[in-house]
Amino acid sequence: MAESLMTRLRTGADARLARGVVAGLAAGLLFLLANMWYADSQGMPAVAPLYDISTIFHFADTPQPSPENLAVGLIVHLTLSAAFGATFALLAPLIRGSTRLVAAAAIFGLILYVVNFQILGRLVFEWFQEGPNQTFEIFAHLGYGLLLAPFTLGYARPQESRAAAPRGVAAAAR
Repeated sequence: MAESLMTRLRTGADARLARGVVAGLAAGLLFLLANMWYADSQGMPAVAPLYDISTIFHFADTPQPSPENLAVGLIVHLTLSAAFGATFALLAPLIRGSTRLVAAAAIFGLILYVVNFQILGRLVFEWFQEGPNQTFEIFAHLGYGLLLAPFTLGYARPQESRAAAPRGVAAAAR
C-alpha cells in the first residue's frame, strides 16, 4: 500500500530540515562567491552583492555601502539560503528517483530566480531589476539549485523498477 503524502512528508522531517539548512548554507556561500567574483569582474567592489541584498532588509531603493550593510547583507543572504535549502529538502520525498531530484533542484533554483527577481523585484525590490545582471543571476540561481541536489539525493523516493509488470497484467496472470 502506498504511503500517504502527509506521512511521506512527516517521516524524517527533522533530519531533512537539518540537512536542508546545511545544503542551503553551503550552496548559498558558493552562490555568494560567484556573485562577488562577477561584481569584481565588472569593476564593482566584490562586496557589492552584499550591499544589494541589504536593500531587502531596509526596503531601500538603492544599496547604501556601509560596514553595517555588509553585515546585514550577509545575514539576510545566509538566512534566505538556509530557508530555501530547508524548503527543498523538506519537499524532496515528493520526487521519485535521483535523476528527477537533480532536475527538480535545477527547477527550484530557477523558480527562486523568477520569484525573487521577476516577481518580488518588480513589485517590491526595484533595485533587483536595475542593479544585478539578470542573465548572470539566472545561471547563479540554477547553480544554487543544483548544489542542493547532492545533499538531498537520499531523500528522493526510490524509482520504480522498470522490469515490474503492470498491475493489470500481474492480476490477470493469477
